[in-house]
Amino acid sequence: MPSMEFTLTTHPRLRLAVLCLLYVAQGLPCGFVTVTLAAHLAVHGATAGQIGGVVAMNFLPWSFKWLWGPVVDSGMFPALGRRRPWLLVAQCLAFLTAAALVVVPEGDLRLLGWLVFVHNVFVGLQDVAVDALTVDMLEGRDRERACGMMYGSSYLGTFLGGAGLGIVAARRDLSTAIALMAALQAAMFLMVLACRERPGDRYLLGWFSRPAVRPAHAPPHLLGMARALVLGMTRPAALRAAVGAFSVKILPAALLAIMTVELIERLGWSRERFSAVTGSGVLFGLVSGVAGGFLSGWLGPRLTALLANVLVGAAWITFSCLSRFWDRSDIVFGWVALDAVCLAMSSVALFGIFMRVASPAVAATQFTASMALMNFATSCGSWLAGPLATWCDTPTAFLVAGCLQPLGCLLLPRTEAAPVTAASAHTADGGA
Repeated sequence: MPSMEFTLTTHPRLRLAVLCLLYVAQGLPCGFVTVTLAAHLAVHGATAGQIGGVVAMNFLPWSFKWLWGPVVDSGMFPALGRRRPWLLVAQCLAFLTAAALVVVPEGDLRLLGWLVFVHNVFVGLQDVAVDALTVDMLEGRDRERACGMMYGSSYLGTFLGGAGLGIVAARRDLSTAIALMAALQAAMFLMVLACRERPGDRYLLGWFSRPAVRPAHAPPHLLGMARALVLGMTRPAALRAAVGAFSVKILPAALLAIMTVELIERLGWSRERFSAVTGSGVLFGLVSGVAGGFLSGWLGPRLTALLANVLVGAAWITFSCLSRFWDRSDIVFGWVALDAVCLAMSSVALFGIFMRVASPAVAATQFTASMALMNFATSCGSWLAGPLATWCDTPTAFLVAGCLQPLGCLLLPRTEAAPVTAASAHTADGGA
């Protein structure tokens, strides 16, 4: 019989709902910045390079989110739970930094970019804490099912931040969309405040008192972890996985920024039309991400990643050849949907590769660092949008990218090593 105390450990349905809703919150900034905010900037005359710079600042904090690992594992404020204190801190600051976007002066892209950066610093902290909580409380098939649902929830958040807030910004104004995003982040904070990890945990008061139930794991030895991490990351298979994944993640981000300018500035799309078409296509990633996990288990993650990137490369080449039809919503929707399907499957396959090459001694930390590298590649791709748009026109960019995209998968290692234990799921990326 479930415990009378309503906590995450004693009520599985509550636990799953909280984890998925927190992943929705992680997806909101990504959809808002890459669709809603990018469309707003394009309407007001921003270049592909300027839009790419702001989008890059959205992804850059995720490149070093692994630094939050020792913080989350530190065991501070134990009376509130092992991970919940950092969820409270992260959600509170995510709300405040989202609200601060309202006061950014029109046209101040530097301040805007830095506020987007700071906001995602705290969303990244939330991500690490959520995934650590997942490892603490779930095992085996429960963890796998939960991770699939959480990954899909991040796509739902991206859809809400892109299509949902994009339509709000188009029909009302950007400030209203920002206020709504801040309100959603505030709601997540209140949800975490109302939930406890384990029986005996405090809700808020008594941060420094001892918990009623001691944590099952002591904080790690940081020096030993750092040494093992360096050794694990420099193994040949790990290096090949890192270089291959980095290569695969660059071009999709660059094309997204370039196409935003193409549709809004050159083809005259309204913000509402752009947000509805591009934001809705992201929902395809929700199902395909889960399917990618099953496909990776059947074909192997390397072959799955290769097939997904060959398909997306072929889609880009076809899309380039259809450039005279780019004003049609169905053609653009097809590009976005295929992108979402293929890139979600590719990401899940890359997760599997990184799990297999991770050193068991530091599987969680190494996997976190690998996910951070993929986010850094996305930032680099967004920055690349400006030079690429200067070097060639948009159809040519899609054609060249389509030819190059599958090549990165050839660098991925052939590894049949046994998957790493549950700790390797410490920071599976939600939104990446």
